[in-house]
Amino acid sequence: MHKILKYITLSLTLFCLSMIMRAQTPALFISDNKYVADSWRWMFSLEMGLTPENMNICFDCKLKVNHGVSDDVARILANNTLTDKNPRVILLQLGCNDSVDAMGSLQEYEHSLFDYPFGKVCTKTGTMARTKNIAVTKDLTRITNANFAGSLYRVVNHFRTILPDSRIFILATNNYGKTDKDIEMVQQRNEQIKLVAQMLCVPFVSDANDLLKYNFVWNHFRPNLGTMLLIGDSYCFTRKWTGELEKIAYVNLINLGKTSATLKERSNGHTNTLGNQLLRLPVSSEPDYILIEGGINDDPDIDKVVENYPEHIQNLKRTNFGGALAYLVKQLRNKYPKAKIYAVTPGGLYYGHTNTPFDFIIKANQIRTAASIIGIPTIDWDREGRLSFVFNNSKGTGNGSSASPFIYNVPSLETGDLLHPNERGGRYLAENVVAELSKKR
Repeated sequence: MHKILKYITLSLTLFCLSMIMRAQTPALFISDNKYVADSWRWMFSLEMGLTPENMNICFDCKLKVNHGVSDDVARILANNTLTDKNPRVILLQLGCNDSVDAMGSLQEYEHSLFDYPFGKVCTKTGTMARTKNIAVTKDLTRITNANFAGSLYRVVNHFRTILPDSRIFILATNNYGKTDKDIEMVQQRNEQIKLVAQMLCVPFVSDANDLLKYNFVWNHFRPNLGTMLLIGDSYCFTRKWTGELEKIAYVNLINLGKTSATLKERSNGHTNTLGNQLLRLPVSSEPDYILIEGGINDDPDIDKVVENYPEHIQNLKRTNFGGALAYLVKQLRNKYPKAKIYAVTPGGLYYGHTNTPFDFIIKANQIRTAASIIGIPTIDWDREGRLSFVFNNSKGTGNGSSASPFIYNVPSLETGDLLHPNERGGRYLAENVVAELSKKR
């Protein structure tokens, strides 16, 4: 009896201590909808372990105006008290009072942020110097709040600048419309805002589970992930995100990643593929998880190929994402039948590398489609990695011409070279992995 009482006392003590820790995690909650703000706050405090500071600075405000910057957005950006609480989490529920964008497509949003034609950038120095086309963002003064892309980019970029260590989440909008037309409008608006969130690699929260899976970030506990096998490219090879993973979770890593590896096979005899890494599988190992991380070094599949994924998956045609991923999964399942296999989508970290800045979204969607047909889940770095940046030549190097290109190889806040994550960037990728593997399915 004494042992039982001692156990109960200890359990209650640990529970109270955990609740105290949970209550000490500050958050900012900025909403433009006063009717739902209180219900969200209740959920954050009781279910998430957050103590949100409800910033009543933009109730009934609007994100968008036809030209320039919205007065309501400007008021958010000018508020000097936002950094006082040093929040671990920033929750943005904005757009509730805005109409849907008339042209809310990826291409339309791309052109609202980036200048065309493209600039020139030098990606190396010395004898390895190489100049290529890239997409360069418009100067911030020229990005208007005419659509969700411009306004949300401005807000998210602001918070990333003044509170770089805070986790940012964009919440689904809501209102109390009861007609079918109102409900359809809210759904369409949320799809557009979700697309912009994906462009910025910020998690989009549509329900409690989308946020709850991240509670280890602010409640400070380390999940046990057992043994994890990594098949991947330079993101794995450089070991930045994997190093951060080992800090926030208990995990034994088997890392086979190799720089410049592609997910797909090529017809020119190219052998640096994820499939080739299967030749280096350890003789004796029993991974609990296998992550297939790739696609960054591949081009997107054309639409006709995507339509034929079921056939390519069945035939294991490895020159497209469907067949290449199916081949890997089949080989890995044969060798490790008990392991849980995930595909990791490419994130938006390489805008400074390309003249097609949002190809990562197209490729990620294709890999998700293939993974769904094959029957494996995905870890969505393209949606929740929080690593996207827009290359705006903040260092003031060159003018973007062939004679005077922008200098590419300067670090950003989350990268060492505008392509690969540093420790800070690696932390967000690692957190996304832990959140997905810890999620109840």
